[in-house]
Amino acid sequence: MSNHKTHYVNIEEHWNKQADIFRRLYNSGVEPYIKKIPIEQAFHIKDRNLRCIDEGTPDGIVHLAGSGILLGLEKAQKTLSTAQIDGVYSHAECGAAGIYARDNNLDPTRADEYGIRFAQQLAERLGVTYKDHIEIEDMKRPHGLHIARAAYYDAAGKFTPSQIRELPHGFIISRKYLESNYAKKEAEIAVSIALGKHGFGEKFTKETPFVIIPIGASNNPNASLDKLKVELEQIALKNKGRVIIDGFTAPPSYIMHFSP
Repeated sequence: MSNHKTHYVNIEEHWNKQADIFRRLYNSGVEPYIKKIPIEQAFHIKDRNLRCIDEGTPDGIVHLAGSGILLGLEKAQKTLSTAQIDGVYSHAECGAAGIYARDNNLDPTRADEYGIRFAQQLAERLGVTYKDHIEIEDMKRPHGLHIARAAYYDAAGKFTPSQIRELPHGFIISRKYLESNYAKKEAEIAVSIALGKHGFGEKFTKETPFVIIPIGASNNPNASLDKLKVELEQIALKNKGRVIIDGFTAPPSYIMHFSP
């Protein structure tokens, strides 16, 4: 576990780094924007591991909040039974591990320890390797700040936005493997982090909203783009214009063919 030195994080700088992407994305909408970039690259997985939904832990094939800690061991094992993962990661500053600590009346300062232990136990149950605990120095975001301005709600499977520089930093929720009610819970967690004190917070407005990007699966009527939008609409309504839902349908050849 790392001991982090107190340091200044320039929130404005991190916000502005994505300004051009979001200017174009807001102006055109997600689907037209997607058509102008090499989106097929985002479906080329780099590894088959499980990671958190945190934007600082990209790559992999499945993303669950806290690597599944909020599901519990038994349900996480069942959820991942068809995902064919090779390993499990935990990571520093895990918001889901913090929620787990809070909900179970545990010491919140030890949240990372609970995340590590859960990931190790889940890997053992699945018969795969516990890969590592990703320290903040090795994450793709700064200490103390979530730089995600979007969340990908992936019903197609294996979506890896870090493969394309034209895609914004975002939480990744593996909707393909999750029941809708729990997947929505993870989307709500992502929104609460982004709009809260550990994210860009009040910088999300009606003019510059957080974007949930559902990725529909053309081979599954229950995971079509329209169904996913309906599934998520209450999150947008609750946040009164500071969150919008705007997605696209994955090209058929890039969709995972396992069933959840």
